[in-house]
Amino acid sequence: MRKPCALLIILVLCVFCSAIAVPVAADGDTPGTNVTMEPTVTLKPVTAPTTEATTVPTTVKTTEPTTIPTTTVTTVVTTEPTTRVTTEPTITLVTIPVTEPGGGKGYIDTHCNVDGASVYFDGSYQCMIAQGICTVGVSPTGTPVSSITVSKSGYTTWSGSPAHMPSDGEHVEVYSTINPLSTPPTTVPPVQTGTIYAQSSPAGAAIYLNGNFYGYSPVTIPNLAPGSYSMKASLSGYTPDTQVLSVYAGQTATYYPVLQPSPPAPRSTGTVSVSSNPSGALIYVDGSYQGKTPMTVTLYPGSHMFRLSLAGYTDYTSTLYVNANSNQNLNADLTPAVYGTAQVTSLPGASVFIDSNSQGKIPSSGTLTIHNVANGNRLFKVTAPGYNDWLNTVYIQPNVVTPINAVLTQIGTNPTPVPATGGIEIVSTPTGAEIYVDNLFKGYTPSTLTGIAAGEHQVLLKYTGYIDYTQAVTVNAGQTTPLAINMQSAPTPTPASAPSLAIFIGGIVMAAGIGAVLRRRS
Repeated sequence: MRKPCALLIILVLCVFCSAIAVPVAADGDTPGTNVTMEPTVTLKPVTAPTTEATTVPTTVKTTEPTTIPTTTVTTVVTTEPTTRVTTEPTITLVTIPVTEPGGGKGYIDTHCNVDGASVYFDGSYQCMIAQGICTVGVSPTGTPVSSITVSKSGYTTWSGSPAHMPSDGEHVEVYSTINPLSTPPTTVPPVQTGTIYAQSSPAGAAIYLNGNFYGYSPVTIPNLAPGSYSMKASLSGYTPDTQVLSVYAGQTATYYPVLQPSPPAPRSTGTVSVSSNPSGALIYVDGSYQGKTPMTVTLYPGSHMFRLSLAGYTDYTSTLYVNANSNQNLNADLTPAVYGTAQVTSLPGASVFIDSNSQGKIPSSGTLTIHNVANGNRLFKVTAPGYNDWLNTVYIQPNVVTPINAVLTQIGTNPTPVPATGGIEIVSTPTGAEIYVDNLFKGYTPSTLTGIAAGEHQVLLKYTGYIDYTQAVTVNAGQTTPLAINMQSAPTPTPASAPSLAIFIGGIVMAAGIGAVLRRRS
């Protein structure tokens, strides 16, 4: 009997439990209503708590350690861009990941010596150089800059790379240098110039070039066309110094006058009244231009060399000793020039000028022969497009063919290496003789000539009243060859001897006898 009773008790308990469970599942509704009237609604809330209870703990425990890193990244990449594609411009999407993917900004400062040059990072244009620099902001965690290029039209291109990518707020400096490309010959000035540097002893002397004041010693006179120039240094209390210098393209000629104290107080001067026939001749005293005849020149006491020059006439030269407080007259009868011939050898097609007068062009043979050139000092110029002008003073000898070799140097190319040179130290008796080396005027004696190409050269000295002196001189590289010349006076024409008194009386007696005979016949 105990077993049936136990089973009955268990059955009652089960029925009781079932009755209690139904209203709980219906969220407070009456059991009878939930079960019989809305069976579908009853099943729906029963399923929700069952899913919540089974999936939440399962998802958290199984995916949190393994899927949180991957789902976080996936969410940023897939959902954020997707949302922004529909609501924001495309530029925003590009800027956000490239400029500051990890936050912060560094800078690359590109320096250049030429403003206006363009700067490229890995082939992409960034900015233009202004006031010597171009600053570009970059992301420290972005794509590294591997190549920087700086370029500008007419200049060489520079390429390099930064030492490292800058960190947040850091400036990395990059220095570039670009140089001008070779300039076409047509844009280069046609004439290359030289310079004269003058420094007197004592310093402070007034420096004159061709009679024009240029400043006080020491002074530099730039932009001089190649040729010969008359220099003068004058300082109160000292005797002026004059010299003739030759200027060559691209070189600096030096003038170092050593001034001598002038006569003691009152340091009187003398004058020379210079006239010529015909008048209008140019007057040079000690190589310095003074004016045109007729005029009076004031000079310190001492020996001075005068030269008068007039186109179409032979130069007149004379040396006078000027005395203090006295005046002298110098009257020059100029003689018509005697003519010679010049043969100019140079680049075919080059133009030739004598004393600024055109003489024609060099033919294909390379030599132009010019007849009827007045003898004396003549300024020759040879010029051709793309070449530096050749200028020099050449002495044309009368009734002689004077060869002139005018070598032109091309503009914009490396100059021909200068051959080894030496010098010639020339003194003469009397002093003040004109010096010509290979027919090119070089100044007056005494003088030390420098920059003479090694080899044999023809030296000519000229002085009025003396026989021209000519000698071949060999110049050795790095050495100065001394040359002392004692010039010979030109022979004075011997006048015809006067007839003796006896011959003269005999002639008279004979004439008288002849006259008497004729009278008798008549």
